[in-house]
Amino acid sequence: MTRGGAVNTTRHRRTWIRGTAMALAGALLTAACSSGDDGPSPQTQQTNQRPASVERIRLAGGDFGYPTPFAYVRGPGMIQTGYIFDTLLWEDSTGKPGPWLATQWSQSPDGLEWKFTIRDNVKFHDGQPLTAEDVKFSFDYVTTGAGAAGASRVDLKEVVVESPTTLVIRLNTPNAVFEENVAMRTFIIPKHIWSTVTDPTKFRDPKATIGSGPYKLQSVDEAGGSYLYTANEAFFLGVPYVRRLEFVPAPDELLGLQRGEIDAAELSEEPAPEEQLKAFESNPQFGKLQGTGDWNLALNFNLSKGFPYNEKKFRHAIAYAIDRKDMVNRLLLGRGQPASVAGLAPDHDMLAPNLPTYDRNVARARTLLDEIGIKDTNNDGVRELPDGSRFVQELQSSNRFSPKSPELIKEYLREVGIDVNVQILDRAAADDNAGKGNYTMTLVGYGGIAGDADGLRGRYAPPRNSTSFSRAIGYTNAEFTDAASKQLTALNQNQRKELVHQMQRIVAEDLPILPLYVPQRVAFFNKAAFDNWYYTPGCSPCRGTRNKHMYVTGKTTGF
Repeated sequence: MTRGGAVNTTRHRRTWIRGTAMALAGALLTAACSSGDDGPSPQTQQTNQRPASVERIRLAGGDFGYPTPFAYVRGPGMIQTGYIFDTLLWEDSTGKPGPWLATQWSQSPDGLEWKFTIRDNVKFHDGQPLTAEDVKFSFDYVTTGAGAAGASRVDLKEVVVESPTTLVIRLNTPNAVFEENVAMRTFIIPKHIWSTVTDPTKFRDPKATIGSGPYKLQSVDEAGGSYLYTANEAFFLGVPYVRRLEFVPAPDELLGLQRGEIDAAELSEEPAPEEQLKAFESNPQFGKLQGTGDWNLALNFNLSKGFPYNEKKFRHAIAYAIDRKDMVNRLLLGRGQPASVAGLAPDHDMLAPNLPTYDRNVARARTLLDEIGIKDTNNDGVRELPDGSRFVQELQSSNRFSPKSPELIKEYLREVGIDVNVQILDRAAADDNAGKGNYTMTLVGYGGIAGDADGLRGRYAPPRNSTSFSRAIGYTNAEFTDAASKQLTALNQNQRKELVHQMQRIVAEDLPILPLYVPQRVAFFNKAAFDNWYYTPGCSPCRGTRNKHMYVTGKTTGF
């Protein structure tokens, strides 16, 4: 079996045993590591031996909800929930599925059955055993039970428990990304706790955060963005290498790192001044991580609002009016690139060739607006709608993004005769409005564009009850929906790739969402705090400082 879902005609089997390393990917960072808060101990410095553990790591916090599988917010909240709850498989610095709760797994030739062997003697934080029954319960709970909401990650037929440590997951249709999107993303919850919970999103009992994961939640302040996790001494892979994870408020991560308040800092979509970055790069106290971008800022049109948003020519006009290359230079200081208008990362291995780029063309934008009847009829420099009323475009944005982004868009659109009224909302309100469709045009930021291409399906063909803030509201295209459904069940990699290319060509032409730019992924870290930071390919929420694998094992690869 190859990553992405292609299989041969004979049954294949992946078998992993604890202690067996995966193929190495990337060089290890060789910075020193501390067993305390003040750098390496004299003994460590003298013997050059790696310490047995790291006492704590401090990271920038944020309001990412309550860390249960049903109450977290955004991708970072999912990762923080994963410190408490485990999944069947997980990923290291290669980004490929590896053994976690499951030690062995296999897929049937038709892709309809997956068999898993669960580790022996796994226990939840309350001492109760985790068995195949808990896995079955978890899958049932999130597909047909009280935890089912939005789009299920899998078209589940049934889960059959064969023994306390073995089970078979049967699907109604094959799933080309089962390992990545299901086995690595479905949290296993204790049946003895959740079987009586009918509203999981509101479950805040102390039992709600009992999982089998490497860390236990000690305290949380959602509003303040503070979370404290301590090591699960009985974790099945051994006591975690990092004993304590502290997430603390750090509005300016680089400043917090410089002051010693946190141990690593991730750059936001608006990079720091060049002088500050160079100061970190030249300081031997700090290391640097750099990876390919997998987050983008996008301009979403709400097609359900009718004219002119449901007019393709209007959306094309906006695209031609906006100078995305200029945004990269002025906002990112060149540390990034224009986003692919098809919704995948610019260097994605499934990016379709020869997609339109909508390079800035003011004359073309003006012509398209004229063609749909949005004209400057009184020569005052501002266009009117066909009924003669002044056209004022509302543009919403979140205060978590650079305020320069909407102001630049206002500047670009003013040049083609569109007056823009910018509304900056706090993040919660912006996400809520985006999820409910309370906008005509809004800026939305999201990651995952370097992950599996199936993410396009959830964005451009979401289920009817979806409330995802990043989805294309009011957009339907039967050809896209058909291709999206077929790629999910295509077990031949070449066939799937062509279907994904077809999906991209459709949305690049229809343009219900205009992706704007993709910043580089850059992080700086205190070398004395930890020696094996890494980026996880395809896992945007993991970032360079969040993947639990590194904290549990103290390594970049291997389980």
